[in-house]
Amino acid sequence: MARIEVIAYSSDSFLEESEVSVGRGRELVEKYAVTWINIVDPDGRTLAELETLFGFHPLALEDSSKIDLPPKVETYDDVAFIVARTIVWAEEIETDQLSLFVGPRFIVTVHDKAFPQLEDVRIRLRKKNPRLIKAGADFLAYTILDVVVDSYFPHLDRFQDLLDRLEDEIVAKPNATAISKIHDIRVDLTLIRNALRPQRDMYGTLSRLEVPTFKRETRNYLRDVQDHMIRVLDTLDTYREVSTSLLEVGATLQANQMNQVIKVLTVLFTITIPLTIVTSAFGMNVGFPGFNAPEGLYLALGLMFAPTLVLTYWMWHKGWL
Repeated sequence: MARIEVIAYSSDSFLEESEVSVGRGRELVEKYAVTWINIVDPDGRTLAELETLFGFHPLALEDSSKIDLPPKVETYDDVAFIVARTIVWAEEIETDQLSLFVGPRFIVTVHDKAFPQLEDVRIRLRKKNPRLIKAGADFLAYTILDVVVDSYFPHLDRFQDLLDRLEDEIVAKPNATAISKIHDIRVDLTLIRNALRPQRDMYGTLSRLEVPTFKRETRNYLRDVQDHMIRVLDTLDTYREVSTSLLEVGATLQANQMNQVIKVLTVLFTITIPLTIVTSAFGMNVGFPGFNAPEGLYLALGLMFAPTLVLTYWMWHKGWL
């Protein structure tokens, strides 16, 4: 069932209501300078009311009900339809869709689950932030988009911490588990970057084009959001390169570890060659000097241990031991 929350304000008044209808939101649009209608988990009836009462285009409403659209911006008369992506990191990391309808006097945000990032904007409005209260709906839209982009940075810091810990683990003791974790992080970084990459172009479109809903001054602020978005993508690219390098380092260290094992086994095999040859020769059921006599035992022991000691010394001298 859809949950609808409304915040309406002017320079001298403020109203916040929850569990309201789309019709109530439409009434407040006529009374206040800016009205923000936030809809969580919309159903078909709610979307139909938005089309009837606000005149939103059916294609935009259809897109707002999806969850896997890439970021984009479209204009329908005096309403801008914006799709942005947020990062959600629970058991697995993924992105979720936030849709915005921005008109001259209102903003309608649509999403299928609660976004903690939006609470920061609500707090600013409750505290009657002067810049927000005095500005129009376009500045509120900028604030929401700016908060969404700023929410990426804690996730980037988390990626950095994970990579640092795995780097220390691999250098200390290379193992398949750490390499597998790095591979998973690289996959997550690729997923996030591919999901957010179109958002850079979307902010560029909003800041450059003459979108009727956004004033020229607000477009200057949107360029700053675009700069932050570029920094986010550059950081993701850097982390992908770091994860790739760690995979290569891990594979190299594991190969070196395996080479050391093979080296030890080779040395042991080489040292035991004289023992094997002599015991095989003296174990044959044929006569030889000292057969069935103590001298034969001493001779066999000498032939076994003398070459073994010589081989051991020679390998130690070469630095192979």
